[in-house]
Amino acid sequence: MNVARRMRWILLAGSLPAAARPFSVPPTTKHARRFDSLRRLSAHRENQQHHDDDGGKDSSSFGLYVHIPYCRRRCNYCDFAIVPIGGDPKKDDDIRSKSRTDGFERMDANYRNALLDEIATIGKTSSSSSSPTTGEKIRLRSVYFGGGTPSLAPLSTLREILHALLRSDDAPFRLEGDDVDDDDRASYEATIEMDPGTFDLDYLVGIREMGFNRISLGVQSFDDDLLATMGRVHRSTDVRRSVEMIGEVFGEGSANYSIDLISGVPGLTLAGWAETLYEAARLRPRPTHMSLYDLQVERGTTFGKWYGDTQREQERVIIPITARGHDDDDTTNSTTSRHRPVLPSAEDCAFMYSYASGYLRSKDYEHYEISSYAYGGGEDGFGASRHRAMHNQIYWQYDGQWYAVGLGATSNVDGVRFPRPRALSDYISWTESLRRDYFPEISGDGCDEGDDTRVPPWLRGEVTNANEGTDDEDDDDDDGLLDIVMTRLRTSEGLDLDWVAGRDEYGASHVEAILRGFGLALELGLGAREDDDDDADRRPRERNRHGRIRLNDPKGFLFSNNIISNIFVELSEMDS
Repeated sequence: MNVARRMRWILLAGSLPAAARPFSVPPTTKHARRFDSLRRLSAHRENQQHHDDDGGKDSSSFGLYVHIPYCRRRCNYCDFAIVPIGGDPKKDDDIRSKSRTDGFERMDANYRNALLDEIATIGKTSSSSSSPTTGEKIRLRSVYFGGGTPSLAPLSTLREILHALLRSDDAPFRLEGDDVDDDDRASYEATIEMDPGTFDLDYLVGIREMGFNRISLGVQSFDDDLLATMGRVHRSTDVRRSVEMIGEVFGEGSANYSIDLISGVPGLTLAGWAETLYEAARLRPRPTHMSLYDLQVERGTTFGKWYGDTQREQERVIIPITARGHDDDDTTNSTTSRHRPVLPSAEDCAFMYSYASGYLRSKDYEHYEISSYAYGGGEDGFGASRHRAMHNQIYWQYDGQWYAVGLGATSNVDGVRFPRPRALSDYISWTESLRRDYFPEISGDGCDEGDDTRVPPWLRGEVTNANEGTDDEDDDDDDGLLDIVMTRLRTSEGLDLDWVAGRDEYGASHVEAILRGFGLALELGLGAREDDDDDADRRPRERNRHGRIRLNDPKGFLFSNNIISNIFVELSEMDS
């Protein structure tokens, strides 16, 4: 890695906030995009409680991410790949004109057809690319419908997408355990993101009947003023009603849902954050999972325009923005003539992170990743919670692989990380090109059925990019290791150094570099190095075994980017 790229890594890792940030649209540099894609593809999960000696990889099963980009409006912190639609198409009183309804229906049909084209391409070519036996469907441990707000999509659209993915004769995928009795279906996870106020009981029943067994609810806050500041449409009453309905449909004792909360929001005080966590912990049915993110102000967002690159200030709220009704869509212009709430200080944000870790652990939530909490321990009350997010753990595990379809979605199959176009028109054009290139019976191009060029390059291990004209550089051999270091040190288990030493492309010298970079964490008491002598599943320690390193909770996690940047420096200097 040359000096310029090494410095870019250092600046990237050092400038990113220490605690977890909301999953956001990738920044301009390649490595920044890859860092954010690893965090995003969470928000959002086979339960990797402790990885095996092979690095925790199950080479025969994958994750699948499906992007549904619809949103009622763009939130003030959001730079995701979304399509604002201006209302909820399922509610007549949210639609201000028939043309608006017709417009959404046309867009939904176009996007649905584009998704089906991409799915059909995977199905047509999967037997020669990823499935171990010709004609065998690709096994999935998890499927995750994210967005956007998937709960704005008509049930008919979701059913058609799921049918194409899993149930048609030509479907490329199958869920593990989908062919067994209902009581035994814990072997897979099917999650859908939903926003409070975008669904009713009938919609939830439809979701359950499709096979979704987990919901990710975009709560963000219980304070209506803060929700208004963020540009959210829902209010606290919508949150409570949504949780009640989840209990009614999925059962008070069996409802499996996660909630998202955001700290560091303009106007949020320490007392307000404590109240947020208190309200979250007393929800019934109880959330089985929580994802807590510290606000990141992104360029191009409303918050980016309001606050720019200024440092967090020490003052508290000046004048809070009053809660607005759901029909007020112009959050940017309506606040320009008034004082805006200020961002909490860096010290306050650090306290919010530490307080959340302690408080939720006291409520029996396992803090298993920087931003992720799962309720309850293992079967004996200790160890890993069975409510860890299966899908997200695929992103964090060694050699994890996942497929992805939809606007802006990024897949990682056979070592190729492939992002789709982020603009709706570009994505639709790209899927149309898939039909021309990989369906000769439609395009009439006369391609040989067995021609390997009919397998998309991102499914046969070739680096490519649907977003032409970007400034991506070729991957170098260390990029994969940097990804592993970054994601594994965000987890409570940490990084297995013996996995690094045992890889053909790395070895003991890479372990030594990692340990030099991790020395700062050891000196400051922010991390620990452990061996596996007490792990009954591991062989007795041998001379060449190096153990694992992990960051302490919460202080080590708070300084994770500083520690990771030190490791990046040491690894990059190996090439100097």
